[in-house]
Amino acid sequence: MHSKARIAAAGLFSGGKDSLYAIYLAEREGIKIEHLICLIPSFPVPSPHAENIEAIKFIAKSMRRKLAIVDLHGGADEFINVLRSLNVDILVAGDVCIEEHKSWLEKICKEANVTLLEPLFGRDTTKLFREIFNSGFEAEIIGVDTRYLEEEWLGFTLNKETAADFLSRVGYADPLGENGEYHTLVTNCPLYPKPLRTKPAKKVTADNITYLILSIV
Repeated sequence: MHSKARIAAAGLFSGGKDSLYAIYLAEREGIKIEHLICLIPSFPVPSPHAENIEAIKFIAKSMRRKLAIVDLHGGADEFINVLRSLNVDILVAGDVCIEEHKSWLEKICKEANVTLLEPLFGRDTTKLFREIFNSGFEAEIIGVDTRYLEEEWLGFTLNKETAADFLSRVGYADPLGENGEYHTLVTNCPLYPKPLRTKPAKKVTADNITYLILSIV
């Protein structure tokens, strides 16, 4: 059996807190993740993460990880082919609650002969929220679904100091935004060589989603 240090792994990477925390936990267990895969979803509403692809590229480069960008508008075949081409044993993902997405990833990984690792799945979202931000993570809210959270949350920094205030004010929204209530970009964490400095370049509204496109300072 191979030791964990010799296992080749890739991580799904959106720039958000869940994907990066999953990568962080996997690496703490000795699984080195050299490849990052950013999925461009085929949803009819724009993804705040995909709309900030330049920031995602910048983060991957600063972490010295190889980044593959996969556009799912043409289906899942490209994703499967990328996984095969990377010659990895494990794909690390940051799903927490959505069984349908986890099942889809399991199917993709089976096709690519890769093992799916989901270190966050099934965790209590309030406890996990606190754990993430008690671990040195900081994240900026870059998108909100205005049916759940007001637009004023855009640009808010989540960290150890602000986490309790956020939890006390989000009402019925899931603490981690697992139903799409909000989206984040991690600006600092133990995986970064230095904090990411950003400023909003543009604000966009599409249906119920309002999001920021950030520029790197």
